Amino acid sequence: MTSFAQTSLTAPRLLRALLSVAVMALLLFSAPYAAMAEEKAVLKLGAPAPDFAFTSRDGSAHKLSQFRGKPVMLWFFASWCPTCISSTGTVSQRFEQLTAGGMQIIQLRLYNNLGYSGPSAEEFAQAYAGAPGESQQWLWGEASLEASVMYDPRGYPDLYFLIDRDGVLRGANGAPNASMNDILEFAGES
Repeated sequence: MTSFAQTSLTAPRLLRALLSVAVMALLLFSAPYAAMAEEKAVLKLGAPAPDFAFTSRDGSAHKLSQFRGKPVMLWFFASWCPTCISSTGTVSQRFEQLTAGGMQIIQLRLYNNLGYSGPSAEEFAQAYAGAPGESQQWLWGEASLEASVMYDPRGYPDLYFLIDRDGVLRGANGAPNASMNDILEFAGES
């Protein structure tokens, strides 16, 4: 007769089993994302920012191209991401400096929150952006699969793009709280 101790999963086996399940779940979610990412062209600094449509949290339809004529910080985030939370606080604190020259901030939650649960873009904005998050100069929304793959094919949870008044990509980086000086410089030059 086999005892329970002999048939139960040991800690290393349990860890391997849980890791296998997590990897399989990630692969199932990321397979369509990865397949689409392979088809998309790589974004290039100095080239026009690809256009896409999105819906802001108030239900209004927008296109990225409608913001030509003003500098844009296009920011993709995941609502479970700790640096996204920290960066949102930093952007909120620096909001007046960032928008003094007319910069538009567009913060979109990546498609399906990159496969993890978490608050919606609306709930995230209410929790972490403070009063500046209610401004029309800081639009919040949910990114489509196409927009997410086009701008973030590797699925990084905290990635932004700086787009000039002519709609040309001028910069890209992650974690705005860690690169705020670059964003402020762009906002001041634009």
